Amino acid sequence: MSSQNPENPPNGCDDFAEIADALREDYIEACGNAPIPSAGLVWWRASIRARAEAARQAEQPLTVAPAVAGAAVIGLACGVAGLVWQALPTLPQPSAMMLAALAVGVCVIVAPLALVLALARE
Repeated sequence: MSSQNPENPPNGCDDFAEIADALREDYIEACGNAPIPSAGLVWWRASIRARAEAARQAEQPLTVAPAVAGAAVIGLACGVAGLVWQALPTLPQPSAMMLAALAVGVCVIVAPLALVLALARE
């Protein structure tokens, strides 16, 4: 570090410049001593990375498909339930409040289940 002279008090910029010079020299030395991997190793690592990325891209539609299928099944079940409800004349016609309560109840039951299934990893 810089020598402290009573006539010349230490300056923070001088210390910073000395540290920067030391780090720059260390970087140059490290770059000169760094082992260069063989071409085969670089090719192997690149192919592994490319395969992993391709697998990740191929899995993306597979993660969306169960959610879409689940939504379709729920929609179909609601449609069938509505048709059955209207086909049976002895059942009372539901009010808007009853339908809203039923929808909230289904959401309260289905939402946590869908969240668990969406976030589940093997």
